[in-house]
Amino acid sequence: MTSQARLTQVTRHMGTKSTLPKKPPTFRNRGCYKHFLPIQSRWSDNDQYGHINNSIYYFYIDTVVNEYLIRHCQLNPQDTTKTRPIGLVIASSANFYAPASYPSLLTAGLSITKMGRSSVTYRVGIFEGDNQEASVVGGFTHVFVDPIHRRPVEALPENMKSGMQKLLVADEQ
Repeated sequence: MTSQARLTQVTRHMGTKSTLPKKPPTFRNRGCYKHFLPIQSRWSDNDQYGHINNSIYYFYIDTVVNEYLIRHCQLNPQDTTKTRPIGLVIASSANFYAPASYPSLLTAGLSITKMGRSSVTYRVGIFEGDNQEASVVGGFTHVFVDPIHRRPVEALPENMKSGMQKLLVADEQ
């Protein structure tokens, strides 16, 4: 067999469905999330193209995460004692699958995919109406730090950690 014939044979083999890498999960399914928050889109959320601007989705993502932390993990943004850790965002991302526009009623679904000693990674799906597939999937990673020295905490406070564990899911669904 010539080298060209062998190359053709290998190329054909590598292109078969059984050998192609699996498509990475998109986490668009509503079942991937454990906490939900309704969000009413606003007129000002729309951009010149008639849909919600991509930057606005980051506000929605931040809103559902902080709503959960305040209500279920005893985060107190008005705490002036500076004795509780604060979360600093070290990474964020979003993937956009379908547009939405005002006056859509959206639902933000929240789950936690990773918890470390001082870091937490959140995944958020933004759903339009009763759709079961998210229009946007995004999230971010917090590192919780001492509010004075801004160094990572040795461990998350137990009440914060227990609230977060309720949202913990496997990263591959």
